[in-house]
Amino acid sequence: MDDAQGYQEGDDHDLVMQKQEWIKTQDMLKSKLILEDEFAWSLPSVGSGLDEPEWCKLKYIGGTDISFLKEDPSTACAAVVVLNADTLEVVHEEFNVVRLQVPYIPGFLAFRESRAKGF
Repeated sequence: MDDAQGYQEGDDHDLVMQKQEWIKTQDMLKSKLILEDEFAWSLPSVGSGLDEPEWCKLKYIGGTDISFLKEDPSTACAAVVVLNADTLEVVHEEFNVVRLQVPYIPGFLAFRESRAKGF
């Protein structure tokens, strides 16, 4: 049975210790969460831009994702792509095929997937 901290009956000692460390990390990251931008920015658009300072225009848009093999969920392909916000041209792309060592544990997905995305 799960409890509020993500522990399950039958978890071994190492897994319990790992979850405790992840909870501490989540709490630390939560304290650094920024909900609103502290600087002005705008999306570039056709025909505008002459009246906006260059420093406030968004220059790049990035995205990342991870996909798993159906036959082997421990094998994944992680990718990151960065676009020029004005032209939408790809300016950077990378992918990495990895074997994940951390099992899927509800509430701790980032600790599994972020290692695969460590470009």
